[in-house]
Amino acid sequence: MASTDPVVAVVGSYNVGLTMQVPAFPAPGETVVGREFAEGPGGKGSNQAVAAARLGAESRFVGRVGADRYGDDAVALWDAEGVDADAVTRDEATHTGVGFVIVDEDGENEITVAPGANDRLSAADVRERAAAIETADALLVQLEIGDEPVRAAVEAAAAAGTTVVCNPAPARELPADVLARVDYLTPNEHEARTLAGAGGDGGAGTDSGDEGDGEGRGAITDEAVARELLDLGAGTVVLTLGGAGALLVSGDGVERVRAPPVDAVDTTGAGDAFNGALAVALAEGLEDRAAVRFGCAAGALAVTAPEVVPGLPGRAAVDDLVADSW
Repeated sequence: MASTDPVVAVVGSYNVGLTMQVPAFPAPGETVVGREFAEGPGGKGSNQAVAAARLGAESRFVGRVGADRYGDDAVALWDAEGVDADAVTRDEATHTGVGFVIVDEDGENEITVAPGANDRLSAADVRERAAAIETADALLVQLEIGDEPVRAAVEAAAAAGTTVVCNPAPARELPADVLARVDYLTPNEHEARTLAGAGGDGGAGTDSGDEGDGEGRGAITDEAVARELLDLGAGTVVLTLGGAGALLVSGDGVERVRAPPVDAVDTTGAGDAFNGALAVALAEGLEDRAAVRFGCAAGALAVTAPEVVPGLPGRAAVDDLVADSW
């Protein structure tokens, strides 16, 4: 890989993660007694920026947090992880975003979010900080922020020739002008169907890139949905399939990239690890299949540890796994 550090700009969210382990998810109206509780940093944007930094990139984060203790914690995290947060705004008008996560015995998760400052990240904020994007090798965006800041980010990247990676999570339809500027779109099955207008009933996806058993998935249907997204304007679609790996679909053809087998402990951060790693690999100039394989290795390692940020792997571990044959 390249001898100089790749530069990855991430535009997205920061949320405090409040996580509880439970024996089973509660039914409506049911109270379940939890086992363990943890409070820690989260938000897809921040997680992916940290993931990129741990994998050796010069990672830059553009976002908005509250002028509260959770915002202070965010700044301390980025300092500790080597993430450049000069483009983050401290917002005195609202709170830092908060995410509530419950994880069951099988490592599956359910998540709710109170966005707070994330909802106030504007297109003007992004344009004022466009230099962080224009001088990067790759831009990584997600959908825990509004359409307008996402549009401003991809426009700045496209104008500068910066590779655009969009992780469309949580799932919602994207404006056509935004999708047309995305070089690599990384939905899971549910997100792909939402983007394609097919609804979420055909897929078994959980959080983007999360580990699953891969059983019962229809490869032909996955490919057809991915091709619909190409027709809508995306340059390349990397459809994540959890424990089954990913489907790489472009104008050059279709290729399935298997993920290494692991014992999942907590799938919450798998998608963030995958996307951060994919952006780093693309920024380093890897060809598509190698970049997706690198992402699969990072995602697999992430699910072997509890909690998101503690589970994001370092470069040596990912390189070692990539070097193995699986």
